[in-house]
Formats: sequence, structure tokens, C-alpha cells
Amino acid sequence: MLNTAQDVIIPKLPGIFRTIFLYTGQGESTLMVIPTGPQTSDYQFILVDSDWDKEPGEVDLVALFKDLFVDGGQIDVFINTHPHDDHVGGIRGIYDEIGITEVWHSNHKPAGKHQDAYAELRYVLGKVGKANEYHLKGTDDINKIRRTDDTEVIKPLGLIDYVVLSPSEYLCDDIAEEEGDARNRRIHEQCGVIKFSYGRNPKHILITGDSDKTAWQDHITTYHFNKLPTNILSASHHGSYTFFKDSREDEEVYDAHLKQMQPAYLIVSAPKQTDSPHKHPDDEAMAIYRQHIDEEGIFHLGDYKGGQKICVIVDITDDGTMDIQVDKRLVEAYGTDDTDKNPPKEESLRDRMASVAYVGSHGTRIDRQPMGSGYVVV
Repeated sequence: MLNTAQDVIIPKLPGIFRTIFLYTGQGESTLMVIPTGPQTSDYQFILVDSDWDKEPGEVDLVALFKDLFVDGGQIDVFINTHPHDDHVGGIRGIYDEIGITEVWHSNHKPAGKHQDAYAELRYVLGKVGKANEYHLKGTDDINKIRRTDDTEVIKPLGLIDYVVLSPSEYLCDDIAEEEGDARNRRIHEQCGVIKFSYGRNPKHILITGDSDKTAWQDHITTYHFNKLPTNILSASHHGSYTFFKDSREDEEVYDAHLKQMQPAYLIVSAPKQTDSPHKHPDDEAMAIYRQHIDEEGIFHLGDYKGGQKICVIVDITDDGTMDIQVDKRLVEAYGTDDTDKNPPKEESLRDRMASVAYVGSHGTRIDRQPMGSGYVVV
């Protein structure tokens, strides 16, 4: 019998690109299950950013991955958009307990409070070795990345395509000269931004890390304008105003990037605003998002429909059909504030149906059982 992680995370049909936006409190972690062939077992597991600091209610990544890989396997690629603690925290523990084959990262060195988390990343890089370390560099080319010696390589991820929109190569050295908080802010300016695409009629997921207004206004939008349209957008910096403004007092709102993206869905990786040390998501930022995205397309992982903690699952088929679901089972099973993290082995149909809410799809319905129950949720 499949455990909860396997039941929720592994697609029931072959050829599906599944992305799970995991609730990790004041941080961000996204798990991608990428098809590599025609069988249901032909998948790579890609983790984009890590936040394993055991905040109340967040998904315990190690417990989740231990169940996911109980029959063998490990994370194939860890992609780090930038080395700040809420995007790389706990990565040493994940490596030691689970294993990671490759690491792709922005090649920035942070300052101040983020240095401990950065040391964890350096530990993992030492373990995987230079042959399995790659740097993110902005490019117009599909599936292109850099080796540590700066050699450009075409390196596909299974059957999907991706393009790295940031960081810009010409500014990375400038950031290395900055000190303290200034360097950390510049790392947001040069944060990794990656667009993932799949299907004959492609659907797109845009991961933005903590990229800020300067990143988009000065370095990304102009140079990658035609690559910005997306179906799914991760809200940058946990829904911070910095995606639109240089400072909270700034009267000029920049939204040219969002107008070009035209996303149908927004994923906000943040706790309840009252539980966030930075008051994420920002009210003004969310008001701007709502000018471009319908309310039913916005998913706040830590405060969904009256305070629920959720994960969001996006499925894309090889023909480009997209399906989005709200999932509660992962938080229920692996949330760090639960005394009993594992649900009973035999769940009732009513319980299983209540744990997954169907939201919508672009095209024909696919794999819309509540994670293996054999019933459709409508």
C-alpha cells in the first residue's frame, strides 16, 4: 500500500509533469516530478529551493522525502534560486537523510544571517562534487545551463523544457563586491528565475524566487519579454511589495512584467500575514496581483479560505492539458505541529475526498482522482 507521500506525489498516469508547491511557512520549496519516458515509473524528482526549519504547521521535508523514497531513490536535482536561509535552509539535513545527485545554483555568496544556511549549501556542493554542480545564468536558449568552469551545456530535465531568465552574467561579479545587507539585496536583484514548460500545446510555470523590481525592470523584462507569458506564477518574495516597488514609500508601481506574464494562477508561499516576521504577503502587493488575476486563481499556502494550510498540485499532460488541485493531505500527514504526523493506514472515502479540492483545468480533465481513491472530485 502506498504511503501518503507516494500516493499524493507520484502521478497515476504516465507522461504527467507534476509540480507540488509545498507549504513551508516563511519560506519556499517546490517539488517537481518530471516525466522521462512512457512508463509511470519514468520520473525525475527536482526540488526547487528548500526551507526545512520546522516552523509550526509547515511540511517536514525530510519526513516527506523519507516516505516518498522509502523504496529507494533520492532527489535528482536540487535547484537553488538564491542562498538565503528561507530558500536553502536545512539542505544539509536533506542531503544527509535523503541524498541529492546534482545541484544547480545562482553562485552567490550571502552575508550576515544567511551565512549558516550558505555553509550548508557549500557542504552539499562538496559532497556532490564539481561534476554534478551547475550555475544558473540568464540565457535566451532552451535547456541551457553552465558548468562551474563557465562552459555552456544543453542539459534537459526529462521531457520538459526550461529557460533560465536570471541571474545576468554581467552583474554577478558586481554583487560579490558588495557588503552586508547591500549584498543580500543585490542577490534578490540577481535571483534565479526559471520558466518550466511542457506539452504539445505548452503550459508554463514561472518560478521567481525573491526577484525584485530592479531585477525585472532593468534585467529581465526587456531582454526576455516574449518569454514571460505563463499559466502559473509563484509570487516573488512570498508576496512582498518588492516585486512592484523599490520601497514601501515608493509611489511608482511597476507592473509591466505582470501585464506581460498574464498568469491564470498565483501561488503565494507564506504563512498567515500575522505569523510572518515580514508581514508577508503584503496587502498592497496582493491588491496589485488581484488587478491582473481573478481571486479564485490566487492560492495563499498558509492562509487558504479562512486559515487553512495547503499545498497546491499542478499537473500538465504531454498534450498540454493543465489541471490544478488544492491538497491538504501532505500538511495533515507531515505538518510539524501535528502530534500524529501519519494518518491511519485505512482512510475513509469521505476523508480522502475532503483532503483534495479540484480547482480547475485548461482542457480535458486528467488524473483527477483524490490521490488514488478512484473517484473524481468536482
